[in-house]
Amino acid sequence: MEIWAVNPYESTCTGGTVSFEAEVTGAEAEFVIEWWSHSAGQYLDDSEHFSLDENKTVLTITNALPPHVGLYYANIRYVTEYSFRDFDIFHLEVEGI
Repeated sequence: MEIWAVNPYESTCTGGTVSFEAEVTGAEAEFVIEWWSHSAGQYLDDSEHFSLDENKTVLTITNALPPHVGLYYANIRYVTEYSFRDFDIFHLEVEGI
């Protein structure tokens, strides 16, 4: 099973909206995608600035702010396993800081 970034680099102005999309190939069982923000040091879920689509393959960042700059990781694992099988990295730049 592999995950890869459809659009690994995004740039927006302060207050803008961007989306990162991850594509999964070769999944042989039910899997989970978890998004990690390196700058925040935490996994992301729906909140004021972050939203995930139903399958969690698309992370949307709205009203982007300077603290949102940095790396985001899309981690994938089978539901029955704890350790990750694969991950890919996304990078966000916010201009006008």
